[in-house]
Amino acid sequence: MSSDPREAIALLRYRIVAAASDPRLTPAERGQLVRELAAQAFDHPDGSRYTYSRGTLDRWVRAYREQGLDGLRPPPRADLGTVRRHPELLEEACQLRQELPARSAAQIAAILKARHGVRIPERTIRAHFRRRGLNRAALAGQPRAFGRFEAERPNERWIGDVLVGPFVPCPRRAGSQRSYLFLLVDDYSRLLIHSRWVPDQNTRAGQEVLRAAIQRRGLPQVLYVDYADLRIMPTLVGARDRAGVRVSA
Repeated sequence: MSSDPREAIALLRYRIVAAASDPRLTPAERGQLVRELAAQAFDHPDGSRYTYSRGTLDRWVRAYREQGLDGLRPPPRADLGTVRRHPELLEEACQLRQELPARSAAQIAAILKARHGVRIPERTIRAHFRRRGLNRAALAGQPRAFGRFEAERPNERWIGDVLVGPFVPCPRRAGSQRSYLFLLVDDYSRLLIHSRWVPDQNTRAGQEVLRAAIQRRGLPQVLYVDYADLRIMPTLVGARDRAGVRVSA
C-alpha cells in the first residue's frame, strides 16, 4: 500500500471500477456492470465495508478513462495548514465550548468562520476537544456557579433574536408567506428597542432593524445574538470593529 494517502485512495477506487473501465465494453455492458458494482460492499484496508452509488462509480470510471490514475486521486484539502497559521482560534474554540458545553463542533466552526473569516475543520476542533478533555458529557457533569446574566446599565448589552410568525394572509392558503419578527431588546431595562415583521430571514432585514435601533438609542457595547442569527446577519460580525460593538453568540 502506498504511503501517499491520496494515491492509496486512487488505487482503491481503481480496484473497484477497473472492470467497468475496460474500453472494449459497450455502453449497455458498462451500465450493467456498474449497477452490479453499486449493489456490492467493498472491503477497505481498515476492515470497514462500504457501498458506492452508481453516480459515484460512473464518475470514477469517467475520471479514470480521461485522466488515468490521477483522475481518481481526491483533491488536496484546501484547509491544510490553517490551524498552524491560526493556533489562537483553537483556544477560542475551547472558550466557546466551555461557555456553552452544548455547542457542537459544527456550530463552533461556524462562529469562528463568521467572526474571523477562517474555516477550521470540524474534525480538527473535535480532536482538539478530546485532547483537552472538553467533551460535552464531561463538561455537563462539572459543577458550575453562574451569576446573574444581567447588564448593569442601558446599552451595555442588547439581545437580538428572530421569531417565526404566522403565514400571511392567515389562515394559510395558496400564496401565503411565512412572516418573521426581528427584534432587539436592551438587557438592562428590558426595553424593546426596535422590531420589525419581515417576509424573509436575511441580512438586509437584520441590518435594517439594527440601523433603526442605533438611530433611536445609540450604540450598544455588546450585541448578543444566537447561532442562527450569526448566519442571518454575518455583516454585523465583520463590522464589529468599525462600529466599536462586540458581537457575541
